[in-house]
Amino acid sequence: MTGSFDTIDKLAEPKPSATNEESFELSSVVVEYDGKPNRCTIYPNEATRLQRMASWITADADTFVPLDKMC
Repeated sequence: MTGSFDTIDKLAEPKPSATNEESFELSSVVVEYDGKPNRCTIYPNEATRLQRMASWITADADTFVPLDKMC
């Protein structure tokens, strides 16, 4: 086998902070199921169909909390 793996011995590369990232808006879709939890998928508004396949998150809808309830 060839290649290398990152180990704890290597210095971690600095990651860009969230404040340096480009801002974007998100959309969401809830799919309702009979007999199992509804699922909510969140994805970037401006993403193409191809980009959406790699830029999304899905979870049971009841695990999401409105922002005004988080404070």
